[in-house]
Amino acid sequence: MRGRGGRSRAPWEDGGGGQESADVATEVAEISEAIATGVFALAGWLIRHPLVLAVAGAVWWCWHTAGLVGLIVIGLLLFGFGLAWRIGGPESFERRVTGPLRSGVMRSAVYELRWARWARAARLVGHDDQWRPGHVPRLMSVRSGRYWDDVRVRLAAGQRTHDFETAAEALAHSRRVQRCAVTEVSPGVVNLGFMRRDPLVHPVALPPMPDAPGETLDLSHVALGSTERGDPWRVPLLGTHLFGGGATGAGKGGLLWGTVRQVAPAIHSGRVRVTMIDPKGGMEAEQGAPLFTRYAREEPKTIVDVFTAVVDGMSDRKAALRGVVRTVEPSIEYPLELVIVDELAAVTKYLSDRKLGQEAERLLGILLTQGRALGYVVHAYAQEPTKEVVPFRSLVPYKVAMRLDTPNQVDMVLGDASWERGAHADRIPRSLPGLGYVVQEGVREPVRVRAAYTPDGEIVRLAETYPAPAV
Repeated sequence: MRGRGGRSRAPWEDGGGGQESADVATEVAEISEAIATGVFALAGWLIRHPLVLAVAGAVWWCWHTAGLVGLIVIGLLLFGFGLAWRIGGPESFERRVTGPLRSGVMRSAVYELRWARWARAARLVGHDDQWRPGHVPRLMSVRSGRYWDDVRVRLAAGQRTHDFETAAEALAHSRRVQRCAVTEVSPGVVNLGFMRRDPLVHPVALPPMPDAPGETLDLSHVALGSTERGDPWRVPLLGTHLFGGGATGAGKGGLLWGTVRQVAPAIHSGRVRVTMIDPKGGMEAEQGAPLFTRYAREEPKTIVDVFTAVVDGMSDRKAALRGVVRTVEPSIEYPLELVIVDELAAVTKYLSDRKLGQEAERLLGILLTQGRALGYVVHAYAQEPTKEVVPFRSLVPYKVAMRLDTPNQVDMVLGDASWERGAHADRIPRSLPGLGYVVQEGVREPVRVRAAYTPDGEIVRLAETYPAPAV
């Protein structure tokens, strides 16, 4: 820059210094604001995580009073106590120490730092042009378990649970996990479950046989495997019908034989009677024939005769107990009647005699509509879950979808919009038989489960040890 005489002009001449002073003042103000913001953020973080502050204070106090040697001795004593606790009571150690510590680390190091960015990327930011341009759903709490992180979030104004269900897959990819499960906790609050590790990748061990005698065996639930949370998968039995859909080799036999195995002592005592209908000619059920009170293979007339005998027995029971009890408690006199249909399509669609097929369908409908209170339970399975094959879906409270071919089949088994809520049974690989999704009555969200495999040798052992008494 030059003056009138051609002389170069310095920046501090003719007002240049004033401009530089303004720039320096602005930078100083911005730096001061950033430092103050960081200090307040750190103070707020310490207030939200008092355990960190307490541990830091304890370490400083030990160092100040006992010195380095004392601090090391105290640390070794605490480590030994924690190790003994971990070995002697792993469940309480997980609940009191490992779980809270893991939850605090996950919240501080992962979710508090990244939740706002994930929410914006998944289009979960509410907009209000009158007040503010965007509202990020508030992170309420984080609870981290061995396999899952449960993140509780308060919805922004105008948001719905369906918005989070739609964005579940995007949130899972943002978190770099395989699955994100959305559960509505209360109005305006949802729980986002992020599965860090999958407990169902490896085969599930057979649940232990119940040790109670058949006369007192609890028939309310049966243990069939494990859930995606690592908990035992307990399926309601008494008063609940079940439908399982899955392609060939999907693992439906784990449901069938797992149920029979869990009630085998009650079968032997006569408190449970199993009616097996295997239209595939006995390929699935023949090894366990001694466990069945009634047994029908592929002959259409035999299938209808067996259905007729079951419905007639239910009618007699209804006439005898009408006005006496509202719900039948299984006993030797009035046993739990478990009706298993191994391939529903062969009964409702592919039975060679059309009239007999219609009659079998009618009798099955009577069992499903009237049997629950009377102690009659139907477990039906199908490879082809279409409307023609599954005409009674709304009458079955408990549904299981194993490996299927299309999202439409998933909705046909579990109910409308189940695939959108995360029941991606069409994505189950062939290498994971027994894996599936469950929807039960009154519960909106599907749960991922895996049934244990019952080998042939175990079926033969059950048939030899717990045969059904002759009727």
